[in-house]
Amino acid sequence: MAVQRGPLVYCAESVDLPDGHDVDEILVDPSAPPEDGPDGTVVSAGHITADDGQRDDAWPYRPLDTAAATAPADRTGIALVPYHSWASRGPSTMRVWLPSVEPGGDR
Repeated sequence: MAVQRGPLVYCAESVDLPDGHDVDEILVDPSAPPEDGPDGTVVSAGHITADDGQRDDAWPYRPLDTAAATAPADRTGIALVPYHSWASRGPSTMRVWLPSVEPGGDR
């Protein structure tokens, strides 16, 4: 899924994640509406999963039929910034299209 408000498209940026995590580990809950955050950001409910080695570096998405398809029970706010401001706070990785979780935890 992607988040857009008016003409702005938002992205997740690695500088907003806890140390040791990257945008490849984000799962977003589409049933929770995004909320306004500080400084023009949008905060979306989601999960940050542990890197389980299931991802192929040449393809950024995990297969649906792996154990990685289940998100942990805890949720956190994922800060999303306008795409045009990506890397304005230094080098980072970014993702516009975010994998989502279904109600109950499955992607």
